[in-house]
Amino acid sequence: MPTTGTGESGVTAPNGHWAGTGLPEPPRTAGGVTLCGGCRALGACRLGVERERLDEGGVARFELSCPRSHEGGPDVAHGGWTAAVLDDCLGHLPLLHGVMSVTAELTVSFVKPVPVERPLELRVWADRREGSRWYIAGEMTLAPGGAVLARASGIWVTRDRSHYARHAKWLAGQVEATEGQ
Repeated sequence: MPTTGTGESGVTAPNGHWAGTGLPEPPRTAGGVTLCGGCRALGACRLGVERERLDEGGVARFELSCPRSHEGGPDVAHGGWTAAVLDDCLGHLPLLHGVMSVTAELTVSFVKPVPVERPLELRVWADRREGSRWYIAGEMTLAPGGAVLARASGIWVTRDRSHYARHAKWLAGQVEATEGQ
């Protein structure tokens, strides 16, 4: 598949929407961050993830900070941001292994308030895999001291290329059903 190349932001973006195409690599920033559809147009992760990598032991590591735009309380991240970034990064683990997946379940433990605009680290690992299910856990810490701020665990299910097409068809059926009432 041809790509559009790397723009000023350092993002390599395939032509078209990669998530349902079976392209070998999703669009990534120069820091290796896989971009979702909403972030691809911006050329950066809106959640503040700046770097991601898979280490030799199979653990995904992320460098991030909560943008001020996601502040909940004074100088503290909104809990929704914390949950969203944990969902996003835990879901990147299968992707870093070349597997497309979707979130089936997510549990978040808020340990300490997450400060905005401060360096954070997130480690993500697979507890186990059973068939198409990945049981994934992660921990967000304040860098560089390592104070634990949040933990998450959940289940991600491998998806096939037709996942979003099936969803669009299902959604169209829901719209048709309500219009017929």
